[in-house]
Amino acid sequence: MDNNHTIKEIVVTLQTDQLISDDEYQDIKKGILFTQLFFSILGVITNSINIRVFLQQGVTTSSTNIAFMGLSIFDFFNCFLIIPLQACSLVDIIWNWRQGYICEHYNLYTMTMHTAFYYSSIWTTVYLSLEKSLCVLIPLKIKLILTPKVTFRFLLLMFILFAASRIIFLASTRISWYVDPETNLTLPAFIESPLANRFIYYNNLISNTILSSVAIVIVTIATIIMINKLKTYQQWRKKIATVTVSSLASSSENSSETTSMSSKDAEMVKFVITVTCIFIACLGMSHIPATVILAIPGISASGPNRNILSMSYYIHFLFGLINSSINFFFYIRVSTRYKTSFVEAFPICTRMVSISK
Repeated sequence: MDNNHTIKEIVVTLQTDQLISDDEYQDIKKGILFTQLFFSILGVITNSINIRVFLQQGVTTSSTNIAFMGLSIFDFFNCFLIIPLQACSLVDIIWNWRQGYICEHYNLYTMTMHTAFYYSSIWTTVYLSLEKSLCVLIPLKIKLILTPKVTFRFLLLMFILFAASRIIFLASTRISWYVDPETNLTLPAFIESPLANRFIYYNNLISNTILSSVAIVIVTIATIIMINKLKTYQQWRKKIATVTVSSLASSSENSSETTSMSSKDAEMVKFVITVTCIFIACLGMSHIPATVILAIPGISASGPNRNILSMSYYIHFLFGLINSSINFFFYIRVSTRYKTSFVEAFPICTRMVSISK
């Protein structure tokens, strides 16, 4: 009796007026999915390269290397695990596959791990930002505190906590079946318990709003500290170079070296600002699902406005994929050590790297 009653409720819910109709939702979803698929494939390729390069450098040589390796692994699986869902959904939309239950089951059971990798990637970036700023402030002490073993344990514990936090939703959500009155087809739908709805609300409030805001603030402060220190070092170098130039006859050579050092520092400042702005912009989009849930009372994955909630998550994950797929281009652009290891790992790319220097 309870199961029949639930199925009737689903049918009534699906026939309720929606802010975004199913047809409009499918058109928007298709465009987002194609964009997601592009960045997912790009992320799998670039992070595979990153993993190979960091292995070439030696993973255990420093805590920074371990953190960058962890970030590349988290980003790789963040991009990889979502590809089957994207492909499945696109096939269902374009060719009217009518096998949506496969997508729904994959979404329910595998996206749990995808979310854990996504949040682990974010907080690994925060960890790296903190480490870099602390290395500037207390270079000797920080190496004794953030050892490779401490970094590895932090990354592992962080991932376990994010994965475990999703078990609540997984255990209180199931997939049920209903008959579509228009097509007379049996289709899947999410059935959420009150506990699952509360989890979605508090997860978005905590993970996608509070923690993401904290991450943005930490990365911003760490970036400001690094930039200020770089500017301080640059002024100090200019002062030393001025004294040297006045005491030596060969002033032209020394002044040219000073100019080159200043331009290098300026390029580093631009790089740090660019990376930070992209990270903040992409992470800022994680507020969208929480905003939707708070703005539309009673919204859920099986409610009348489920399309809006689903779309907010598609946009949220799109920007997460963008952030996870572009790190390689910053590494190869700025880091001389990365370029050297890249050429050693992929000798065929020597000419390409030398051109981009």
